[in-house]
Amino acid sequence: MLPFEDRYSRQRRLAEVGPEGQLRLQAAQVRLSAHPDADIERDYLVRAGVTPLELGPDATVPSFPWASSFEFAAPLGVARGAWSALYQIRTALAADPR
Repeated sequence: MLPFEDRYSRQRRLAEVGPEGQLRLQAAQVRLSAHPDADIERDYLVRAGVTPLELGPDATVPSFPWASSFEFAAPLGVARGAWSALYQIRTALAADPR
């Protein structure tokens, strides 16, 4: 297999991830809260290689600091879901989640 043929080869090239970080993402135990944008968050996490995912009422939903910049609900939902996924990814990589 060529180095660019697997699903995660591009993110392993990032200094923030690397091969060790990708293994941490795949081993991460992530709890998602049942918020309106959880499906979008889940999709981003699965695409990054984070599995398994659990839904839990005690899971943290990070605040989205740019919510007031969005006029319409649909793009706001996508942005909030992506922001939540990024928070989970950075936490799994032991980086500052902000």
